[in-house]
Amino acid sequence: MEDYILAVANKDIMDMAKRAFDLVNSKLIGHGERVAHIMYRLLKETGSFSPLEIRNLLILSVLHDIGAYKMEEIDRMLAFDTKNVRNHSIYGYLFFHSFTFLSKTAPVVLFHHSHWSALRQMKDIPGPIRQAAQLLHLADRVDIYIQNPRYKNGNQELIEKLKDAGDEVFSPEIINLASGMDFFLTEEAWKKENREFEMAMEAVPLTEQEKESVLKMLIYAIDFRSPYTVTHTIVATVISQVLAERLCEDYEEIRDVYWGAMLHDLGKIGIPVEILEFPGKLSSQDMKIMKDHVTLTGYILGDSVSQSVREIALRHHEKLDGSGYPRGLSAKELSTPQRIVAVADVVSALTGVRSYKGAFPKEKTRAILTEMARKGFLDVQIVAYMTKEFDVIMERVQEKTGPALKAYGQLQSRYEALSSFMEEKRWIP
Repeated sequence: MEDYILAVANKDIMDMAKRAFDLVNSKLIGHGERVAHIMYRLLKETGSFSPLEIRNLLILSVLHDIGAYKMEEIDRMLAFDTKNVRNHSIYGYLFFHSFTFLSKTAPVVLFHHSHWSALRQMKDIPGPIRQAAQLLHLADRVDIYIQNPRYKNGNQELIEKLKDAGDEVFSPEIINLASGMDFFLTEEAWKKENREFEMAMEAVPLTEQEKESVLKMLIYAIDFRSPYTVTHTIVATVISQVLAERLCEDYEEIRDVYWGAMLHDLGKIGIPVEILEFPGKLSSQDMKIMKDHVTLTGYILGDSVSQSVREIALRHHEKLDGSGYPRGLSAKELSTPQRIVAVADVVSALTGVRSYKGAFPKEKTRAILTEMARKGFLDVQIVAYMTKEFDVIMERVQEKTGPALKAYGQLQSRYEALSSFMEEKRWIP
């Protein structure tokens, strides 16, 4: 199957990542982006990192808390003196290490809450990684301080708090670096720094493979929140791609279907896990929240992707008779690419295990699809091809979902092993 390239710049990728991260928890809105800006100033001040290293560390900084799902740990993360914050550091590390081109730099996320007293004993960890982890820890704490209304005495109080921690938390070099900086910027200084930050992000363009790896990590981070959604996006994307290659007219349409399907559920990062995993019919109030994932997907995508990809992603719950959501569009307003992803999403839901149902067998799935087409919900031609080629398409699905299921299992087992090891070593407080 052909590779389909999403035409976006570094900035587009990071803007989508920042907006997605904002939805993890309302208490973390803007935190990743602010930490990345502080990190940029620190990296620039050290003078010891190349443009490529700076770009990579800024990507890590924006998404350093991508492993944060649990409310109680988020509350602990937002305290200036952090304790019991191991889980999100490990998950974040595993996401970057397993799914992106940043595997060698990922330990920076793993150790971004580690104290210097532990880091300085890690002789097998390269010096630049330990330094970057300390810088990210500092940037993270600086943002927590600035955003906390309890701390009102500005930069001097911040530096004193850092010094009070002694060399238990931060190395003398890091304390010395922070002591010479003013973290409270004027509006004009902020605008200047923001321009420099954006230039640093674009200084070394991401390759197409690198861009795709970051986007796929975001998708895995969303799907892996629940064992019931591990392969949903992959299944919907593979089915969409196969259908598009048969039913669409040109490369651009097929490419847009592929990426529209890949990105269609990004907004679920903002839906509580207890709703995603509810073992039964959702209440009307919870269903309203669940339906909001389409709107949230639109927020994440913004104007970072083409209008075509955006509309394909946002219309996968629309129905030809106008009974779908969120806009109640009808047949004349829904293109073939949009109809394809709507069918693929239904097939993925029917054939997948959910908290409230088992996987439906082939004949039941085909019967439901046919009935939905008869009632005017789904496109008759697309459903006819799907049901006719069901075995061939689902065989392709099996080929693609195997690696995802394996990755999910490995991620869980590696998390358990790392958590036990780091608790024993007390490498993260």
